[in-house]
Amino acid sequence: MYNYDTPENAIKSLETAYTNHDLDAIINSKDFLNEAKFILQSVSPKYDLEDKELVSETAKSLELRMILSMQNNGFPDFSILKSDIYGLQRFNNDIYVVNERLTYPDGSIYETRIFLSFINDIWKIALIEE
Repeated sequence: MYNYDTPENAIKSLETAYTNHDLDAIINSKDFLNEAKFILQSVSPKYDLEDKELVSETAKSLELRMILSMQNNGFPDFSILKSDIYGLQRFNNDIYVVNERLTYPDGSIYETRIFLSFINDIWKIALIEE
């Protein structure tokens, strides 16, 4: 059901996990450590991204915040959306970026950039830039 061997499959797996209300699969689809690095860097370039404790604590906080958001706001349903993924590019080292165009049943379109990590032949979602 969940597959992380391509960027497209990783994104589809995350969206399926949301639709299925499968919190464990959502967590397994995400790379909270790299998301933490993105967030820390965006707050201040002075953060030491090699500080494993800082990155780990930030990652855990992001994971907990996501869990609380799902519990309080519910899970999004991607089953009614058409997804087009395009433009995969290397961002740096083992981070890539891809664009996703979501088309809603009413024809409205929503575009995002998704940053993915590719580590040990596994693709995971690091950050979704809306």
